[in-house]
Amino acid sequence: MSLTAPTRSYVAPAGVDAAALVAALAERLDVAADQPTTGEATVLDTADRRLRDAGLELRLGTGRSAGRLTLRDHPGAPPLAAEVPPEATRFLAPDLPAGPLRDRLAPVIEDRALLPLVRLRVEVRPLRVLDDEGKTVVRVAVATSTALGLPPSVPDTAPLAAMGPLDEPEHSDGPVDMRPELDVAGVLGYPKPLARLTTLLADDLALSESNAGLADEAVAALGGDPRGLRSKVEVHLHPAERADEAAVTVLTELAGMVEANLPGALADLDTEFVHDLRVAVRRSRSVLREMKATFPPEPLARHREGLKWIQTVTGDVRDLDVQLLDWDGLAERVAPDRRAAMAPVRTLLAERRGAALTQLRRDLGSDRFNDVWVGYRLFLAGDLGPEDDRPAAATPIGKVAGRRIRKVYDRMLAMGGAIDDASPPEALHELRKRGKELRYLLELFGVLWPADVVKPMVKTLKRLQDVLGLHQDRAVQIAHLGSLAPDLAVVPDGPDALLSLGALIDRLAAEQHEARADFAERFAAFAAKDQQRLVHRTFRMPA
Repeated sequence: MSLTAPTRSYVAPAGVDAAALVAALAERLDVAADQPTTGEATVLDTADRRLRDAGLELRLGTGRSAGRLTLRDHPGAPPLAAEVPPEATRFLAPDLPAGPLRDRLAPVIEDRALLPLVRLRVEVRPLRVLDDEGKTVVRVAVATSTALGLPPSVPDTAPLAAMGPLDEPEHSDGPVDMRPELDVAGVLGYPKPLARLTTLLADDLALSESNAGLADEAVAALGGDPRGLRSKVEVHLHPAERADEAAVTVLTELAGMVEANLPGALADLDTEFVHDLRVAVRRSRSVLREMKATFPPEPLARHREGLKWIQTVTGDVRDLDVQLLDWDGLAERVAPDRRAAMAPVRTLLAERRGAALTQLRRDLGSDRFNDVWVGYRLFLAGDLGPEDDRPAAATPIGKVAGRRIRKVYDRMLAMGGAIDDASPPEALHELRKRGKELRYLLELFGVLWPADVVKPMVKTLKRLQDVLGLHQDRAVQIAHLGSLAPDLAVVPDGPDALLSLGALIDRLAAEQHEARADFAERFAAFAAKDQQRLVHRTFRMPA
């Protein structure tokens, strides 16, 4: 759709085609039709559908010499457009041309890539609403879209809309005709005709206002999943449900998240695929550990070890991603006249990241990974065996999860209370790991208790985790950056970079010390007496 300044976007009701819509407008208004146009466009979004959730729609149209991105924003906003290379189909924020379109999209997509979601053929019928003198007072574009297919996110990868777990929807290979859309643009100096037309469309013709287009319907019609990749577990649990069944339900959901993120991680579409894959694996390990009494010991140990291996082989890429994503912030910690000298440091980090990605692809494409993952999936889908060696299997999940929440919380109280100025950094790191265990329990099983208790507790825990995470992150960064020194010493401009690197490491060490100084205050809020009473009163078998 190609209006210069649309103020409203509408979708026709089911069963109303473009010809009927144009005829209905012609019956009520004096309209002139301009030459229709037909072209193809691809709707872009992030894997987790951030644009859709923000009420935005981004389309990529391709021409002979350039592609064109067009962003449809909130009602009343003109579309934002920018030209891009004709072969480009994937965009990170820095890849977008500088200007208003990038400024609008960058804070929405953050570190995620814009990827092809669904390919459309679009026929646009431009109309002009005329006044008594034959002047154009409103511009209208009636568009008919046909969903042609789900394109691969990049060559040789799966379509974005097919990455997530599907609930066996009815599907079509395409093409599939969609409901007509209608864009309305006012003309400067004629506000009343615009107001009358928008009232007519909503009241008389029953068009619904929708700025995000029909991408969801197109994806679903072609057999894709319009929900996007999810990082939040969404399962229905009942407090009286058997603990082993509830644990398997959660673990199966998490396994689906690992599989949904695997293609994007291997293709390196954006850094969040590896991150979300690792989070799902880490949460799975936590469930197996905290619910160990519901599983048979021998296979439990084997699958915990397999998941630990997956966590390990994806770790280097993620650690280097964090360094590179935070590079601008790191560079700002160095004096302005020394920042340019840091370029060799970033180059080395990027080279190490490239090598780590190669190794990750080798590991996740190996027979070992296949054996680990297939075995784990069969474990979740199979019979867990007799309950003799699974003492908590039939216990209600509300009782088991509540007991674990209380126990991990009490363990954190003891660990945190023992930390003083003489405690080694490892003590804070261990407390951070226990905090992750508690957070995962609350996030995965907290639906069994009142949200007004769980959410404030998670918030307090997050504040503690933030300071512990900063302390650990700075330790990891200091170690990573320090390990670059031998390589820097032998590259061009490396010795100069070493001077700046030393200053950066000193600054990071100071921030680590500051985080440690903030620990006591954050821990005091987490360990407050009223919080302790609330935990022990709440996290028992729900009524």
